[in-house]
Amino acid sequence: MPMNIFTIVDKAGGPDRPVSVSPGLTLAQHLYIEGAFDGRPLCSGAGRCGKCAVLFEPGAPAPELAEERVLEPERLEQGWRLSCARPPLPGARVRVRLAPERTPPPAPREVCPGAVLGVDLGTTSLHWRFERGDEALGRALPNPQLGAGSEVMSRLALARVPDGARRLRRAVVLAVREAVAALPCLPGGLCLAGNSCMTFLALGMDPSGLAAAPYRLDWPGGDFAELDPELPRVYIPPLLAPFVGGDVSAGLAALEFSGAAPRAPLLLADLGTNGEFALTLPDGRVLVASVPMGPALEGVGMSRGMLAGPGAAVSFALTPAGLAPRLYEGSAGPLRGVSGTGYVSLLARLRAMGAVEATGRFAREAASPLAARALAGLRREADGAPVLDVAGVPLHGSDVEALLAVKAAFESAVGILLETAGLRFADLHEVLLAGALGEHVSPADLETLGFFPPGGSARVRAAGNTSLAGACLAAGRADVREWLAGLPGRTRPVDVVSSGGFQRRYLDAMRFDHAR
Repeated sequence: MPMNIFTIVDKAGGPDRPVSVSPGLTLAQHLYIEGAFDGRPLCSGAGRCGKCAVLFEPGAPAPELAEERVLEPERLEQGWRLSCARPPLPGARVRVRLAPERTPPPAPREVCPGAVLGVDLGTTSLHWRFERGDEALGRALPNPQLGAGSEVMSRLALARVPDGARRLRRAVVLAVREAVAALPCLPGGLCLAGNSCMTFLALGMDPSGLAAAPYRLDWPGGDFAELDPELPRVYIPPLLAPFVGGDVSAGLAALEFSGAAPRAPLLLADLGTNGEFALTLPDGRVLVASVPMGPALEGVGMSRGMLAGPGAAVSFALTPAGLAPRLYEGSAGPLRGVSGTGYVSLLARLRAMGAVEATGRFAREAASPLAARALAGLRREADGAPVLDVAGVPLHGSDVEALLAVKAAFESAVGILLETAGLRFADLHEVLLAGALGEHVSPADLETLGFFPPGGSARVRAAGNTSLAGACLAAGRADVREWLAGLPGRTRPVDVVSSGGFQRRYLDAMRFDHAR
C-alpha cells in the first residue's frame, strides 16, 4: 500500500475504503469527509468530548496525554484513540461507522407564491420555519457540519481541501432539501441567515478571506444566490463584517419590523460559538463586533455537555434536597447531559452559595452550610484535576474555566463596543439576547457570573431567535429587503479583538464578577 494511504474499516458493513492523506488535516477531518461523525458535535480538537474516538486495528499509536485523560485504560489498551488529536497514520486501519450516502429528496412540485421559508444557519444548529398565511411549520436540528468540528475555524480548515468544502456544502444543502421535501408546497420565497462563514460554506463560495488575518469579506450578501438548482434562489441578508453575518442583519430587521421597534441605544447580542454584537445608536448608526467564545454555550466540549434537547438539563434550582436539574421542555428523565445554559445556571447557583470563588476555583472552605453540602462532592482525578459531583453531574474544573473564558470574552467585547460609542452600560435602554443563550438563559444568572454589572440584568431580556424571524420577513417582503439594503451604509465594524485594550480587559474579566 502507498505510504500516504490509510484504510477505513466501515462498522456499518461497507467495504474497506482506502483514503489518501491530506497534509494539515486531522484524522477526524479525513473521517468526516468520508462520512463519519454525521451530525455529531465534536469539540474541534480540544481533546475533551471523546466523541471522535475510533478503533485502530491493530497497532494503535502510543496514546497522547489528552487520550489518557478522556479514555478509560481498557479502551486505550484495546486500541481506541481520539481522531481529533492526531493526523492519519499511513498504513493504519481505522474502524469507524460511515453514514450511507443520502440522495436529496425531490422538492414539492406545487409552488405557493405567498409562502416563505426562513432558515437560520448557526455554527451549531439549523432552524427553519415555513409560513403560509396563518399556517406555520418549523424545526430545529443540529448543524450537519458538526462532525467537522464545533467552531468556525475547524470548518474553514477543512474547506481548504476541495473534498472538504464539497462535504460541508452538501451537508447544509441536504438538510434544507429535506426540510423543503416535508412542506406542503414549494415556498415562493426563501431566505438563509447565518454568520459569514456558514453562509460562504453553504453557497460553495471561497471562504479563504475568513481563514486568516487580515480577514476580509469577499462577498457582502444583501442579494439572491443559488443554494440548490431545485430550490428558489435564496435571499442572503447583508453580511456586515467578516464575522458578523446575515443572522445579525436579519435580527435587526426583525426588531425594526416588530411593530414596536426598541429604543436606541440598544445592544443585540447573538451568542453562541461566535459572539456577534450590534449596538444601535440614536442617530441611526450601528456598531457591530464579534468575538470568539468557544462552543461551551452550546454545551459542546464540556464534560457532560450536550445540545439542548430531551434529557438535557437547561437549568438548576435549589430545593430542600439540594440542587436539582430542570430538563429541557419538561422532558422526563433520565438526565443525559447538560446544555450550555444549564452550565450557566449551575455555576450561578454554586457561585451564589459560595461553592465557587470569583477566580473560578472550587472553594477550599465552605462559606455556608449550602456550600458545605455542595462541596462534599469535591474530588480529584488521577492527574490532580478537580471535579465536583453535584446534582448528578460531574462538574470539572475545565468546565468552569471554559465558561469563565466565555464570560471574559463577552464582557471585554461589550466594554470596547460601548467605549467606542462613548456610552456606559447604564446608558443602554435594553440588551436583547439572541442565539444559543437567548432562549433559555436567566439574565439574573448572567449577572451573578459577572456578565453584566450589578443591577444590569434589569435591562436584559431574551429576544428569541431574531435571526429566524428576520429571515422569514426578508423571504417574503420587498420592503424588509429594501431596509436591509440600506443597513451596511450606516454600519461600522469594530475590531474588538485587535483593539489595543482587549487583552488587558480580557485578563481583568477572567473572574466571575464584573471587572468594570
